[in-house]
Amino acid sequence: MKRPLAIFIPLFLCCAAAGTATAAEQPPFDDPMFRRCVTWLMTGERGAFIDNLCLEEFDLPSPSMFICARKVRLGFKSKTDQAACVIVLEEEIKKIRAGYVK
Repeated sequence: MKRPLAIFIPLFLCCAAAGTATAAEQPPFDDPMFRRCVTWLMTGERGAFIDNLCLEEFDLPSPSMFICARKVRLGFKSKTDQAACVIVLEEEIKKIRAGYVK
């Protein structure tokens, strides 16, 4: 694997940007919906129809970045699977480049 950090830097930046809504605010760990969103974020499972809610209510990104990062480490099922992750990460990189800089 060449330059594994090159993949994780955009991933880290996306997650860091997603988590900066307000530093003083504590995440609602007791909220069952928040827990469901975090589980969906980390596993990519059991998240049908909650992606918009997780983004709007808790500012959590899609699990696709985490899933792709895991596949980089563990291997892809096929070239198509790999190509899909490339598309996902390239789209996130576009968002990062177009993002607001204070």
